[in-house]
Amino acid sequence: MKMHLLFGLAIFLLAICPAGAVENATAAIEPAKLAELIRFTVEPGHPWTPPFGLERVGRPWEAVVEVPGGIKDGEQYLVASYRDGREIGRKPVIFCRIPKDWFWKGPAKNPKAGRVTLDDWPSEVRLFFSPTSQTAPTEVGRATASPPEFEAEALAKPEQMINPVDLGTILPPHDGLLLVSGQRAVVEVAALNRGDDLAGGLVRAWYEYAPAAKVQQEVRIARSDRSQAKLELPPYAGNAQRDQLQVSITDGTGKELWKKTIPVMVIAEAPVAPRFGAVETKLRYDQPIPTRSPPHQINYDEGWNRELKDIVVYLPNGARFVMWRGASYCPFWASRVNMGLCHEWAEINNAKHQVGCVDCVEPLQDKELRYGRVKIVESTPARVHVRWDYQSCDANYKTWGEFAHEDYYFYPDGLGTRVMDVTMRATVGWFETQEFIFVLPQGVFPLACAKDLRTELLWPDGKASFTFPCRPGFDGQDDEWARYQAAKPEWLLHRIRLAQEDPLSVIQFDPWNTVFDLPGFSPFPDRGAMATPMYWGHHWPLTRGYVTSFDISERIRETPSHISSYHTGTPKPLSEKTRVMANATGESCEMTRRTFSWLIGMTAAGDDELRQIAKGYTNPPKIDAKGAALESAADFTYAQRERRALCMTMEPGSRSVELNLQPDGCCENPVFELKETPKEHLSVHLAGQKLDDDRYAWDGLTLWIKASFDRPTDLRLEFSKK
Repeated sequence: MKMHLLFGLAIFLLAICPAGAVENATAAIEPAKLAELIRFTVEPGHPWTPPFGLERVGRPWEAVVEVPGGIKDGEQYLVASYRDGREIGRKPVIFCRIPKDWFWKGPAKNPKAGRVTLDDWPSEVRLFFSPTSQTAPTEVGRATASPPEFEAEALAKPEQMINPVDLGTILPPHDGLLLVSGQRAVVEVAALNRGDDLAGGLVRAWYEYAPAAKVQQEVRIARSDRSQAKLELPPYAGNAQRDQLQVSITDGTGKELWKKTIPVMVIAEAPVAPRFGAVETKLRYDQPIPTRSPPHQINYDEGWNRELKDIVVYLPNGARFVMWRGASYCPFWASRVNMGLCHEWAEINNAKHQVGCVDCVEPLQDKELRYGRVKIVESTPARVHVRWDYQSCDANYKTWGEFAHEDYYFYPDGLGTRVMDVTMRATVGWFETQEFIFVLPQGVFPLACAKDLRTELLWPDGKASFTFPCRPGFDGQDDEWARYQAAKPEWLLHRIRLAQEDPLSVIQFDPWNTVFDLPGFSPFPDRGAMATPMYWGHHWPLTRGYVTSFDISERIRETPSHISSYHTGTPKPLSEKTRVMANATGESCEMTRRTFSWLIGMTAAGDDELRQIAKGYTNPPKIDAKGAALESAADFTYAQRERRALCMTMEPGSRSVELNLQPDGCCENPVFELKETPKEHLSVHLAGQKLDDDRYAWDGLTLWIKASFDRPTDLRLEFSKK
């Protein structure tokens, strides 16, 4: 939804007044004339602001004041509430101020809209204005408050929460119900009656496939009484892919007071997935793809070349990493709470050679997947390796020759690495590689999930924790800001918590850069309310033809969306080389190739364990080896950072390897790459003890060991015929 346009006389003033005149309009206009400029309304509360769900039933209404010219210092607006002609309360209007940050380079804008929460349900409200605190207020507006006599809401959820990806789906709509055949669902209902007393209220719920199998419960619906009910539905036994859940409230005579239809997405049978591994699939999504131009939507299954598929990486701790066509293959962690978190990509904007570009130049824009491709390189008991190849393009699919591929390596502990090789013109100055971007399903308002979103910054001997929006001096988190600023840490590990219901958090770490741009992106104001805690966009994922915008939109109800929190800078590259070569368009020019690496994962590890993991990744253990030769120092360091692996080659004829590992601090779940090994059974002995099979994973090249040690430790690897 666009910010409300100036109306009436305000539009006329914009047309005839010199720059800046309208900003001072309220100071120059008599209070009696001000009523012609101001829009004063009463409404149920901004739909993007809390509370949400059942808590919204009975929520107080709000008076909204919109002043086209903005608010000058010293001006005061008051809202007085009346019932039966008698004043029952008076409150000052709180105008929405969004503090200036790095993203908005200009001066802080004067607020133009404000809100007042109306308590005790008045029948009329009046607006008063004072140009200064010493001036008596003058009435400049009136509005009536007419809430509905009866309001209700119903929410349905499965009895057991399952990650939608585990059911072969992706980002099902928030207002729907996702069920596996045979699964039970629970419906919760809240209702408020402002009319006459109603006796014998009844809440009913039923699936359309079985209209006779209604579940019902009595509910009290007396005047001014807010009631709640909870219904447990029988196991779902329909045989269609889609259904509808009907929820209704009737009075004692059977008259229907309220009804809601909840779409149901039915999974006949959950797909078989590996405990650890990568799978090519086509994730199910039932909604159409919104398009900016006619026909304004296309069938999801017809959105791409039919040969293209999605990739899902399954990790033993329940983490899921997804490369989805609908997200232009930009990878993200898919949480069990039906949200995602992306680490970003190589974004190259504002380069001099990008003449005529439309919007940002990044792989996000490749909605039709003209350039992006993904593949499974390896998927073994010890390691998963998936690759994403892409070109950066603008909103019209134009490219300028930049290209990249990102390799993701994962291990059974839920941790892995992200390795980016990006090739761009040598003249490119600024580019970015890291931004935490939350992916939301259709119908989720950013502030509905923001209460659980939290970023935690860990360093060797401390921690700071922030909720969104992050606004130093405005957010009530001054102690956290002070703790971080006093620490001056040598490195930072970022941990992002998506929801209290999910024990797993996304982490990202590189030891070569502690730069980050918290507070990050500014919230969005809309008609006097803070509508989002940070940047919100509907142009990705899934939609076609929409460009980056800086306002909220009703398309939140039509498509998945995203919110962007903050960047973490671009680290020092592992390698960098400039030479003349052909770019992605075939043009020969001077190009620079850079390789970057990060430790990433989705894990339930605690603070101290994550610090140890970060230290071990930064400083791999020294190794004394018998029966194998270590790779050269340069290759060894590179492999440790790129694949989190300690690399060696077995000596010819050897049947065992003896290693003495000397950690610099701590070694957590080490990974080894062993070349030229016998094609025989491997047994692993750590500190003289033979490890059980569930303590390690081996695929003939890669060995992952579940172990933690902070002192010199012997590791023996023996090959034998089983």
